[in-house]
Amino acid sequence: MPQHHDVACLTYSKEDNNCCSIMRPPILLFALQSAHSLQSSPPLAFAPSRASNNCGGDVLRHRQQRTKQYLSDDNEEIIPINNDRSILAGESTFQKYGRPSDINSDSFGPLLPIAEAVDEVTGGWALTYADLHPATPRTTIGQAFLATNIFYAAGGLALGVQGDWFYGALTELAGIVSFIYHYSQLEFGKNRSEVRLALLVDYFTAGAALICGGIYMVQMGIDTIPLDALLTAVGASVCLALCWVWEFGYPYIFWHSLWHILSALTGYLIGQDHLLSTGG
Repeated sequence: MPQHHDVACLTYSKEDNNCCSIMRPPILLFALQSAHSLQSSPPLAFAPSRASNNCGGDVLRHRQQRTKQYLSDDNEEIIPINNDRSILAGESTFQKYGRPSDINSDSFGPLLPIAEAVDEVTGGWALTYADLHPATPRTTIGQAFLATNIFYAAGGLALGVQGDWFYGALTELAGIVSFIYHYSQLEFGKNRSEVRLALLVDYFTAGAALICGGIYMVQMGIDTIPLDALLTAVGASVCLALCWVWEFGYPYIFWHSLWHILSALTGYLIGQDHLLSTGG
């Protein structure tokens, strides 16, 4: 088969299997593409072709058109299809994109002064968020991630039924806003003001629930808190910290899902113990 520069000509023609026509199972094509990408080469081109002595040239032109869709932000490096090198390298969102540049009145409205203050105090870090590509709200992993917010709903409802409607409501609200934030994170992707706004509101609601739980712990006395609540609190804190170590894709989803589960369980255990200690 004739060679055309560095492009692998993988085409299929129903009319003539003898001209530049190679049939491969899909899994082999994926393996070939991945191996080719890791060598810092442009993505492989897959194009239908009719029987012709010049079919290799057609594939080369098709490949040149396709690679334009995968240029990086600075238009200097070709990003392999479904293989973002910054994600593979474990580079955090803040390291990759730097300080947000879209904090303005159009994005945050009346919350702009708070957003600017949070951005200033944290040096831009607090309003950056993980790029969860390739997960979306329509993928199984994305949906499973969103479903972990149900633990807040369950814990808040249980506390409310037992008599602590205030802390239960805060926990419920934290779960609702968390769902909205992560849905927008999955839906809109990286560097979007809509996601930053949802993140800012998530800080408020999650913070309110955490502060209430902290007050309960002080009222009861730290030495009286059940061991299981302390263990889940430590586990939740570790998982949250690891979200900032691996702030990208599937690793972030894994650790942040555990944060949802363990923090919701911690809140429920503390709220339940508070009810018992106050005779509620």
